[in-house]
Amino acid sequence: MKIASILFTVFLSCSSLLLTSQNPFFVTADNGLTVREQPDPKARRVGKLNYGEVINVIETTNINLAIFDEGEQIEGQWVKMQSPTIKGYVFNGFLSPEKLEEPIELRHYGLTMRLKNLKTNDEFKRHTLHDKDTIRINVALGDSPEGKIITINNKGYKHISIFQQFENSVTIMNEGPHCDLTEWKHYYSSWEPLQAISKTKFKTLQYSSAQRRQFMDIDINQLKTEVENKCGKDWRNYVNDITTVNDFPADIGISRIFLKVLLTNENDEVTEKIIEFQIPMGC
Repeated sequence: MKIASILFTVFLSCSSLLLTSQNPFFVTADNGLTVREQPDPKARRVGKLNYGEVINVIETTNINLAIFDEGEQIEGQWVKMQSPTIKGYVFNGFLSPEKLEEPIELRHYGLTMRLKNLKTNDEFKRHTLHDKDTIRINVALGDSPEGKIITINNKGYKHISIFQQFENSVTIMNEGPHCDLTEWKHYYSSWEPLQAISKTKFKTLQYSSAQRRQFMDIDINQLKTEVENKCGKDWRNYVNDITTVNDFPADIGISRIFLKVLLTNENDEVTEKIIEFQIPMGC
């Protein structure tokens, strides 16, 4: 009987661990997420979780809550959570089931910009703009800086404006490899201002399928010559029968996205910084 009791206890412990490990969530609150003793905003605070920290949700409460964060209403409910160091209740409006990337941080005198949750191939995520007019960021395959949140910590400027532009290039597709003509002709969109969600947040623009296929008129024979020069005669033979830039295996896609940041100081002097996102093509 004693052995059976021990086995039953072990089973319950393992079941509890399995339950919690199946519900990992990541904290999305920029300034951290408060943990409380009870599902009530007036309950005793027992700790705080950092941005990107992983927790396990072990119980839902069905107690709804809506809060305003810098003018934006966020709705959710209280959930019971635990981490290796803390256990309590949090608001799930600032939780995500998807793992968060380390934010990209850009610093200039009196300014810190953070771009959230963008996958890159760069070793370093923090950049200093003091002595540079342009910073290049290499985006990982399958991701894009479109539709991302930029947070601003401004201590030195009277006004900040951010504009966005995209560059389209030609790519030649094949079963796996592709020939990207990223050093040839390009189509550039006009600069468009980003929407300010609040005093400290901007959201980057997203582009439609039609925008991704925009290009200028070209001489198709020049395209074929460029394909041969860039990728060889086999690729030239591959595109020999196309008559327009939109004929398969040729295609148009976004190769770079730019952010232009204009910083106006108290003397109305404007500083311009460019953030260039290199986008993988062919997929």
